[in-house]
Amino acid sequence: MRKLESIMSLHQKGHLTEAEAGYKSLFDKNASDINLNYLYGKLLLDTNRAENALSLLTYAYEKTQSNITVLCEYAKCLLVLNRYEDAYRCLAPFNNNSFETTKLFLRAASGVCNDIELESWYQKLKTSQNNIALTNHVAGLFDSRGVLTKAAELYKTVLKEDQNNTTALHNLATVFRRLEDSEKALNLLQRAKLNGLNNFQLYHNLGNAYSDLNKLESAIESYERAIQLNPYYVDSYKNLASIYAEVGLINKSLAIFESAIQSGNTSNEMLIALAEQYLRMGNVELAETLLNSHPNLDRSSTAYLQCKARLYHAGENYQEAFKLLKDKTDSALMLDAAQYALQVDKPDYVLNAMPPLTKSSDSSVMAKAYLTVAERLSKRNLHRESYCRYSELVRTFQLPDVVGGKPASHFIALLKDHVSQLHNAKSAPLQQTVNGGTQTRGNILSSKNEHLAELRLFFENSVREYISEVEAIEDLHEFVVLPNKDFTIVGAWSVFLSDKGYHTNHVHPEGRLSAVFYIEIPSELSHEEHEGYLSFGTPNFKLKTDLTHEFTVRPEVGKLVIFPSYFWHGTIPFKSDEKRLTIAFDISSS
Repeated sequence: MRKLESIMSLHQKGHLTEAEAGYKSLFDKNASDINLNYLYGKLLLDTNRAENALSLLTYAYEKTQSNITVLCEYAKCLLVLNRYEDAYRCLAPFNNNSFETTKLFLRAASGVCNDIELESWYQKLKTSQNNIALTNHVAGLFDSRGVLTKAAELYKTVLKEDQNNTTALHNLATVFRRLEDSEKALNLLQRAKLNGLNNFQLYHNLGNAYSDLNKLESAIESYERAIQLNPYYVDSYKNLASIYAEVGLINKSLAIFESAIQSGNTSNEMLIALAEQYLRMGNVELAETLLNSHPNLDRSSTAYLQCKARLYHAGENYQEAFKLLKDKTDSALMLDAAQYALQVDKPDYVLNAMPPLTKSSDSSVMAKAYLTVAERLSKRNLHRESYCRYSELVRTFQLPDVVGGKPASHFIALLKDHVSQLHNAKSAPLQQTVNGGTQTRGNILSSKNEHLAELRLFFENSVREYISEVEAIEDLHEFVVLPNKDFTIVGAWSVFLSDKGYHTNHVHPEGRLSAVFYIEIPSELSHEEHEGYLSFGTPNFKLKTDLTHEFTVRPEVGKLVIFPSYFWHGTIPFKSDEKRLTIAFDISSS
């Protein structure tokens, strides 16, 4: 008994390695001890090993089903493993026993109930004592389900009763950001800060909001503060590194990762993030040395396998990259394998592996894009007769003669002046496809600028017209999935290109449709060479067989081009002292 108490003390003090060794030693001698099963299982659950914890916590729960403490840990384990129905069943008799069981029950309900049923349970379990805390909790559940309007409604309900509730202020801000309103998000985060919130999540999200609004100095300060408060949250490092690179501080974008690792933060995430950063900058040897010098890396993880394959790819060893991933069943790895298969001239892998992935929203765009390349390499070219009928699916719309009461030429001049001022970076973000230019951050169309608001109306009307026209096409292929009439613009940005600038070929995984609008183009382009034209059909990676573009659109000021997001597209390079200024955006269902 005394030995167990001393091990529990180690556990409570955070000496987890020693505590685990102690629990295991006792467990080997007395595997039927209920308390030991619970404590050992809890430690494993606390250290992100739910699968290992499950049998221990199941045993403790089955022996003491009315013990609320054991029940809660068992339910948490089930929820981590996405076993919502099991958690729902064991928690149902105790759903109003305590605030903890109520919260866990509603988490389980969110996995098995529809929105109306979840709302009903919330109303039944809400009391005057738990009202604010439970409303924040349920708002978070709707938030996680992607029901952002309901989440926002509940957070606002909390703020009506307690206008300084920092949880509601902070979480409502993250909802507004995903609803593409970064200005409201920033305002709410600043209110939360004024009311005493001072954690890494606040500063990380302040960094996100400032970044969206192109306030890069403030974004840098916020991310740096987030890292001070939590040096283990890798996303803060990634976002900060991206901005450092964008403003020309390349060495700093590497140094923040290197410093963290030298300080002992050698988590899988941190090591792979630095390796990926090295690869983006072309430092293949440093990336390889880093991966090879840390034997404790989880070499079976998706992130590691992706990074290792990219390392092979950077050295143009496409065969090894494909060999590493070709038998994997994770969709992200299969998508990467598809590219490498095409690069080693194995289109059959793509033609067989990609069709099932076209049915998932997470992989649909890339799967269709790779299939178009496989069709071309196999010389079947069936895509041209079905889901890549460019002349029907690429459509153009011209800005009206009068916009917001102004002649179109005057409106364009005002728009150009405003948008040009938003390009304050020295270079494009490393992960973007811009060469010889810059790209703005955040959703440019969420701005309250009057010219952008007028332009958005034109965009929305054009998208509605596009949907109606394409819906009327006979024998429309199942791959052409249009947004519903209540569509949403899920991202919008401006691209500035200068002499010899171009957009490398790419697709837009976040959208169903994508679009580009021309604000300014060089006055003298070689149309015979298709300089500055929007081109379709060519991928952005090397192949054994050169593939030229399949379709082009001539750029014109005031022209909007809309097309399916899975179409490979880019800009043919141009030579000119004049600039090219555009706005691009994606469209998805609401």
